[in-house]
Amino acid sequence: MASSMGKTDSRIITKDKLTVESETLPKLEEIATTETPELNALGQPYPKGFVLYLCISSLALANFLAALDIMIVTTLIDDVGQQFHAYSKTGWIVAGYSLPNAVLSLIWGRLASSVFGFKQSMIISIIIFEVGSTVCATANTMNSLIGGRVIAGIGGSGIQSLSFVIASTIVTERQRGMVIAFMGASFGIASVIGPFLGGVFTTHVTWRWCFWINLPIGGVALAIFILFYNPYGNSHFTNFPSQNGVLLLVSKFSPQKLILWLTKLENWSNLFQDIIFKYDFVEFVLSSTGIVCLLLGFTLGGNNYDWDSYSIILLFIFGGSLIIISLIYDFFIFPMFPKVRQNIQYQPLISWRNIKKRGIITANATVFLICLGYMAQIIYVVQYFQLVFNSSPWRASVHLIACVVSTVITVIICGAINGKFGWVKPITMFGIITGIVGAGLLTMLDNHSSSSQRVGLLILPGISFGATIQGTMIGAQIELDEESETYREDFVSITTLNAFLKNLGQAIGGVICETVFSASVLDKLSNSNIQPQDGTKWTSESIVTYRAAHFDGPTSKLGNIISDSIKNVFFMALAFYALGFIIGIFTTNKKVDIKKKPNCDDP
Repeated sequence: MASSMGKTDSRIITKDKLTVESETLPKLEEIATTETPELNALGQPYPKGFVLYLCISSLALANFLAALDIMIVTTLIDDVGQQFHAYSKTGWIVAGYSLPNAVLSLIWGRLASSVFGFKQSMIISIIIFEVGSTVCATANTMNSLIGGRVIAGIGGSGIQSLSFVIASTIVTERQRGMVIAFMGASFGIASVIGPFLGGVFTTHVTWRWCFWINLPIGGVALAIFILFYNPYGNSHFTNFPSQNGVLLLVSKFSPQKLILWLTKLENWSNLFQDIIFKYDFVEFVLSSTGIVCLLLGFTLGGNNYDWDSYSIILLFIFGGSLIIISLIYDFFIFPMFPKVRQNIQYQPLISWRNIKKRGIITANATVFLICLGYMAQIIYVVQYFQLVFNSSPWRASVHLIACVVSTVITVIICGAINGKFGWVKPITMFGIITGIVGAGLLTMLDNHSSSSQRVGLLILPGISFGATIQGTMIGAQIELDEESETYREDFVSITTLNAFLKNLGQAIGGVICETVFSASVLDKLSNSNIQPQDGTKWTSESIVTYRAAHFDGPTSKLGNIISDSIKNVFFMALAFYALGFIIGIFTTNKKVDIKKKPNCDDP
């Protein structure tokens, strides 16, 4: 590995068209040649001991916050809708965060590796997230709350993508399984404890505390990260030199020199080339727009517009087409440009060279499908207790403790097994099979289920999630060729792609599950004699309001309709798990190389 990293370092200090200042290079060469036991995928020496533990803790804490914000709002929707008199916009409380969280995941990795550096990018992400949380906590209108959610989603996207990249590179491959397990535990805990915390704050304090809580926790994570994650020892500016020199230009040039630089046409031409080729701007715009259109279609369909309306049909057609075009562009058109062939730094966000590897595409497709099903389960387990049994938000969410405990225990055990034996596929398949069994059993949950069933049926989904998110990320990473000249870029790209698909799976899962529930419950209500008192048309939002105001027991006619509709959501989740199993069979058979000499102070 050390030899391969040497190649990477030589590439890191290479100038390109927008060069860094010449006096910077000797320092970088000195850094690159510093004696170190082993260099990681970013060309950095590994941190040790106490510093290593604090780095991992700060990353896990930041990742916990970003994941927490996805789910913590699920129990405050009713209260916020009533306070701002804007029930029709409540869906955007979730979508406003999940949309930028998903679509920006890929670009954060590229910006970090080419412009800001990973330390600076992580700091920027946390600050943006904290700003968004403050806007949400102080919002006085629904529009300002949604705006804050969008800002927080932009920061949360960077946190979730970069935390896994950085965590994967601060230990050797042999210890990577345990570190990813630790990160996965923070992600899993946040996913299921979010509704519980949201319920507690909403019921006993105020929904605003769902966002105020992010400020002190995020501040602690930021302070620890700044103090102890110090790439290249005493290098305070960046992890490695900015390849296009923009940051060095802005930070070291005087205003006069900066103005002079801006007046040169050649500089603008080089900057344009970097935007198009180094950051793959065309693919980013196409794929992001396509994903937004699809999620908008699922969000608005059946609520704001009929499913067969031209608006919804066009959103699906346009969104799907843009995603397909973006992949065709990255896989086949992008590599054909002469500029790309001449400059190895120009790499697509999603490279066909990597995606065509069976182990990479199957691992990422598997985690996407599992997160789709898992998010649907978590959201509608909470809705099950609230809508069927009329539980308060925090009482409904407390049932998720079983899922939290099983997730944490699983990731710790799987991390230890991975570090001891190097197993990857057995862990992944164990998670998928457990998920299928758990999803099947969860379809038995209805308004007649016993208390033990309501708790016990949540254990297996937690085990599945904990095992799968760890196995799939490592499975994709070990497929990369460490001797490749593009190993550093490929490692960042594949890790952020895994985080992107995980976030996208949760975003789409959170939208589709509401779509399935709404379509099911509205169809069943249309065949019943239950009508709104004001004579208006049923919507999913009006059903929630009506149920809270006219609760008539879990086994009433309306209770049966809601219970059966939630069961359909669980059947949908089972289908996603089944697809994940089919694809998971073809994941890599490679094992982690546990014979590599670890750092003496590695955990």
